[in-house]
Amino acid sequence: MVTSAAPRADRFALTPDQLKQFHEDGYVVAERVFTNDDLQPVIDEISEELDRKAREAVAKGELSRAYEEFGFDRRLAKIDRENNTISKSMWDMKLILPSFFHLMTKPRLLDAMEQLCGPELIASSIYRLRPKVPSHDWSPVPWHQDSAYFEPYCDMSLIVTVWLPLVDSTPENGCLWVIPGAHKAGVLRHHPDQRNHYLVIEEDEFEGRRGVPVPVKKGSVLLMTNRTPHASFENKTDTVRWSMDLRYQPAVLPTNAKISRLKGETITAPEQLGVPVACNPPEPDFLVRSQRRPNEVMRTAEEFVALRKNHPYQAATDRWGYSVAKRTDPMGNPYKVPKANQG
Repeated sequence: MVTSAAPRADRFALTPDQLKQFHEDGYVVAERVFTNDDLQPVIDEISEELDRKAREAVAKGELSRAYEEFGFDRRLAKIDRENNTISKSMWDMKLILPSFFHLMTKPRLLDAMEQLCGPELIASSIYRLRPKVPSHDWSPVPWHQDSAYFEPYCDMSLIVTVWLPLVDSTPENGCLWVIPGAHKAGVLRHHPDQRNHYLVIEEDEFEGRRGVPVPVKKGSVLLMTNRTPHASFENKTDTVRWSMDLRYQPAVLPTNAKISRLKGETITAPEQLGVPVACNPPEPDFLVRSQRRPNEVMRTAEEFVALRKNHPYQAATDRWGYSVAKRTDPMGNPYKVPKANQG
């Protein structure tokens, strides 16, 4: 574990007990990482996007009214009763907003990530926006490990998932569940679900281990390893459980971030068969904190937005029969594959 000193008075640190729980159980909740002021720009930009989509739907006759009298936690639920295409259009990585970059680069969050991953820190653009709308059959996410979606080469390395709610998450509105300690068994067998939306671990793979709910308050975060089995179930309330999940890794691992590689870091070259260009090549990485190459750290939201929009798709290894050619997004549309990656 690598840490580095910093002069900031508000430097955040996971406690020894939290670090022990993370490594022993595969997860830990870190409280009060973000303030309301940290999260409000994200909420505001999402709300503006929702308002735009609602008004467009009203103008097209696809929605009777815009429901602007309802707040962030209820408006989408009201809209969704009439027209569920709007909620589906905001699920996953469909929005690219400047506030997402500012959230991903908050110093207090990066302090915690540096404790776990070291000072040469890669943030992945594998971010996901999750508006879990009440009673939607597509918003529950089955038991899985994030590593199942990544390159096998990176299975036993650490890629940290940061799951952060934008409202309080509870068992009633669909907080995450985890299986403590199951990350030590490595990557379990997965298979695509019936609609080919998600990968699934059957519960008999857990050999009797039981899942536990992990409620997380707004401003706090759930940290998990890439091998921690987790799931979320139906939202049984009348509000929307808004959340995001982000991912970070040490720069020593394969990465498609446009950075110089240092001694000891993995470099993909033709002679290195089996070494992927990144742990998740379909989406772009970027350097978010560095002691040895600070001039290569991404600094602006404009760079982030351009990175997301211009990244050339590179297919990941398909080890579960979950090929991009067969996958569809939450709206049922096929994933787009550039000609270079088509058979």
